[in-house]
Amino acid sequence: MTLSEFISSLINKGEVRVAHVLQDFEEEEIRLARIHLQQYYTDDINDMPGQAPPYEEKAALWAAGYLYRTIQFLLLRHLEAAELEHYLPPYDGEHTPAAIYSADLCLRYLPDIFLLAKGISPEDPLVKTLVVLAAQWRLSAAAIPEIPAEGLPAVLDHPSLKRTYTDRIILAKDDEKCRHPECLPLVIEALGMHTAQFWPQFKIDLTAS
Repeated sequence: MTLSEFISSLINKGEVRVAHVLQDFEEEEIRLARIHLQQYYTDDINDMPGQAPPYEEKAALWAAGYLYRTIQFLLLRHLEAAELEHYLPPYDGEHTPAAIYSADLCLRYLPDIFLLAKGISPEDPLVKTLVVLAAQWRLSAAAIPEIPAEGLPAVLDHPSLKRTYTDRIILAKDDEKCRHPECLPLVIEALGMHTAQFWPQFKIDLTAS
């Protein structure tokens, strides 16, 4: 399955396959991947609260390739740890709201992959690499309990990303993150009068100083 086919299947079917060997992506599959990612963004912004950040192709394409490679390393257990550095390079651009959201088009699947990788082998170098990645992309890692609600300015300073992050930690019922000083007011506002119905265990003493 090429990178473009990977993206298309991920978006439309929620299932993916990857090549059984590590090799560089060809120019044509990268070109097609750009088309799929642009369309993905155009469709996805309709579900974003408020006005979504603009599209940043560089971040979206990097994240798609990173996710593809991550699944390869997850499935192809014979691969050497040293190859992680070559095929899973960190993003070398600025983490702007546009980059955060564009990368999230694919990195939003990171929590599921992290859980799977940790279940296979908690001490695997891939798990450690994913922890580092998740710490850098807090919006995408919102549902990963191991990643605390810290280093969030780039997310919380943008209205659409702030609401998306808040919704994700509520959906994950992550009590610790929801009670973080930066997040608690947002959580209370988002839950409103529906706390008892949606999350009765989440108790807040509004009279406390």
